This record gives sequence, C-alpha cells and structure tokens, in this order.
Amino acid sequence: TAFQGDDSKALVEAIASQFGSLTDSKLKFVTGGMSGVQETFATSFGDGVWNLLPVGQSSGYGRGTDIHAGKDLEERKVIFGLLGDIYITVEGGP
Repeated sequence: TAFQGDDSKALVEAIASQFGSLTDSKLKFVTGGMSGVQETFATSFGDGVWNLLPVGQSSGYGRGTDIHAGKDLEERKVIFGLLGDIYITVEGGP
C-alpha cells in the first residue's frame, strides 16, 4: 500500500520507533506483510514485529519474523482480523 499523505511516512516511522523502544512490553505487533505502510512500520520497528502472510509468501523486509496463515490474501485478512485487540491504521490497505 503506497503512502498518499505527505507526512504519513514520517508518522509511521515515529509510531514504530516509539513502540519498538518498549522492550519490556507485553504488546505484540503484527503487519500484513505488504509493501508501503506495513513495510515502513516493520523496518522502523525492528526485529520484534511479526509479518503475517499467506502460506508460501515472504515479506522480503529483512526485519521481523514472517509467519504464515491462510491460502491467499482473502484468508489471511480474515485471520489477521481475529488476532488483535487494537489495530493502528495509517491510510491505504488492500
């Protein structure tokens, strides 16, 4: 998902950096493994983020841990929706 707003990338980087500094936190962070907003979050956050992708796919981020669920994007989106208690969104989306 591409950035649309002029300040959105900086916002995502700042949010990820702040959450990434919470090393003793019980919080867990999961992206959908897509380019743009989610990739920026993962690379700015660091290695503690999980990237949920359909079986057989890779985020290619080089940061975080890729995990797999669902045979395709539609199944992965359903599973992703069942995981969290709180979701943070910044524009875009499949």
